[in-house]
Amino acid sequence: MRALSSHTVKALLLAGALAAGWCDPVGEPAREPAGRAPAAPPPLPGPDGAAAARVAPAPGVAVPDEELVDQDGAPVRLRELAEDRVLAVNFIFTTCTTICSPMTAVFGRLQAELGGALERDVRLVSISLDPAMDTPERLKAYAERFGRRPGWVFLTGDRARVNRVLDALGGRAPIKERHAPITLIGRAAEGRWTRVDGIAPPARLAEEVRAYLRPAPSPAPAVPPLPAALAPAPAVPAAAAWGARGD
Repeated sequence: MRALSSHTVKALLLAGALAAGWCDPVGEPAREPAGRAPAAPPPLPGPDGAAAARVAPAPGVAVPDEELVDQDGAPVRLRELAEDRVLAVNFIFTTCTTICSPMTAVFGRLQAELGGALERDVRLVSISLDPAMDTPERLKAYAERFGRRPGWVFLTGDRARVNRVLDALGGRAPIKERHAPITLIGRAAEGRWTRVDGIAPPARLAEEVRAYLRPAPSPAPAVPPLPAALAPAPAVPAAAAWGARGD
């Protein structure tokens, strides 16, 4: 039997995807007919995804005092959202056909990993990279596909405001279709942030979130100087010591 060419294999895979309803002919996720349950989210990264993701401190991150709009059309001030909570932030847009669905699916599963800490101690925040297209209505429909619960907000708004937020968080991309998979986790009140580059599994992100739920390590206490009576005597130069002996 002759081996199939790579082009033939790709064509067969695409035909299978179209038949299964995973995507429409232009490559976007298929839209479910009214009354039909939404399609399952795409598969998540396996355990090796943790190795592929890079985790590092992000000291330059700052949450600006900007007002955006959530999936329900309600105004949201970022600093108020971040107050006394750990934030996990990613950057997506609803017409994205590459990394956005896997990233959003990870946040969907992260909700279960966090349990009761979600909303009470932690907020998940997904910020649109395409605010002109992503109205609150579109974001709400997109969020429902991934099982959004209270404590997870999708944000859009005026483009200039969104861009200022993206610049402050390091999530802006000159070409949105080529944006990197970035997740930020941290406490705005303490100025402590971690940046995850790559699509890490939900359990890996949950570990990072829980690290911020624990109290920050206290700096080592300063050691007071010794009293003068207990301080060691200053060293005497050798030449001075010989002179004092009269040799």
